[in-house]
Order: sequence, then C-alpha cells, then structure tokens
Amino acid sequence: MIGMQATSTVQTEKAPRYMKALVNHFSKKANAAYEADQGYIEFAFGRCDIHAQDEMLSFQLASGSEPELQQLKWVVEKHLVRFSQNDIPKLNWQS
Repeated sequence: MIGMQATSTVQTEKAPRYMKALVNHFSKKANAAYEADQGYIEFAFGRCDIHAQDEMLSFQLASGSEPELQQLKWVVEKHLVRFSQNDIPKLNWQS
C-alpha cells in the first residue's frame, strides 16, 4: 500500500530533457515510460511521477514506508544531479 508521499519542483530550462533521461535510464530496470510532458518510474520500493512543463520539473513520489520513501528520494535525486551535470544540485522535498 502506498502511504508515504513527497513532492519537489525545480526550475530548469532542460526539464523535458531531464525527464526523458531519467525515464529512459530506469526503463532498463523498472517499469517506466513517458509521453509528451509526463512520465513515471515504478520501482520495487515506490513510484515516481514526473512532469516537465515549460521550465519546471516536478516530482511526485509515493511509497509504502518511510525508509522506502527515503530510498526513492535518494535514487531520484542522485540520478537527476548526475544527468544534469550539477545544473540541479539538490531537490527540496516536501512531505
């Protein structure tokens, strides 16, 4: 059951590019897809929904427990920072 949630939004001129990079990367290991300005990644420990509109990249995370939510935050942020080459240094998560 999905009981824990977190969101984060970041401003970047490359929002669609970063969304596609994240979804494509994880599609090799998880159920993941994107269409137009939104995508999702379903991990074993939770789900990440991504929206890329104009210059805003938004994340909505959902998991079954606090430890899984923390793992989900860490995985998404780590890969986003890497793909953005530190253009996005950190995400500010809201519960």
